[in-house]
Amino acid sequence: MPFLFVLLVAIWSTGFITGKFIVGFIDPNVYLTIRFALAGAIFVVLALIFKRPFPSRSEWPKHVIAGALLNAFYLSFAYVALAQGLPAGVMALIGSVQPILVTLLAFLFIKEKTSLLGILGMLIAIAGLLLVISPSILHTSSTETFSFWLAIMGLAGVISLALGSIYQKMSISGSDIIASMAIQNLSAAVVSGGFMLALKETLLVPSLISYALIAWGVIVLSCGGVFLLVWLLRKIPAAQVSTLMLLVPPLAAIEGYLLFDEALSTLQLIGVVTTLFGVYMSRIKWPAPKPQAVPENNVS
Repeated sequence: MPFLFVLLVAIWSTGFITGKFIVGFIDPNVYLTIRFALAGAIFVVLALIFKRPFPSRSEWPKHVIAGALLNAFYLSFAYVALAQGLPAGVMALIGSVQPILVTLLAFLFIKEKTSLLGILGMLIAIAGLLLVISPSILHTSSTETFSFWLAIMGLAGVISLALGSIYQKMSISGSDIIASMAIQNLSAAVVSGGFMLALKETLLVPSLISYALIAWGVIVLSCGGVFLLVWLLRKIPAAQVSTLMLLVPPLAAIEGYLLFDEALSTLQLIGVVTTLFGVYMSRIKWPAPKPQAVPENNVS
């Protein structure tokens, strides 16, 4: 299981890098529509090959809603907000509330409780994340201005991700995951296609880089990262998965340093370590108290 946690964070962190690479090559919702449509087609083929049962027609709306929330609305809102000028540091700051939202929604909708140690670890991880993104926030506050509505759009994306995560643990969690992912991705393609038409996005530069970015998004991000996220949500508490995702921005910052020569300060490195510690603490379980021996009554 720890290997899967590392793999999940590693794959999702490349989503930030992909978002930077597509600028100038593919418009955000053009990219997402193609990515979700191809990923959905792959899952349909896999479901047919391995004879996986599709949910009944009456259950399809639930899978459509789950896919729209977890994939389309989350990424479309986030990508559009970033493309329209919302600084990446502000988006990461907004995203830091996602584990809190998931923990609250999990308690309200599926009665899933989080331990005090888990909540403490989550808060420490969030504090570490704030250290990682602090240079970007400080730079933004002094040099950039952006519309309040862009922040609202980013928050809408984070809320969609939180709702989509909880939805995965509800009634659809008993369905076949491959068949469910087929429906979810195809429905996400329709929603992102709607964003594409509404925003009149048309850019798709025919080049090797564009095709490589699409292939990475389809195979690694959707068929790999999102599939793994949904699988983990079915296996372990939602709050643990969402807290784990707090490691994504710090790892993306390290990747940005290595790939784009972006600055990585000592304070940010301390933030990375703090986030790691917080995530580790959130997964520690209090030892169960040992039952006390009951003295035997000697009868004479």
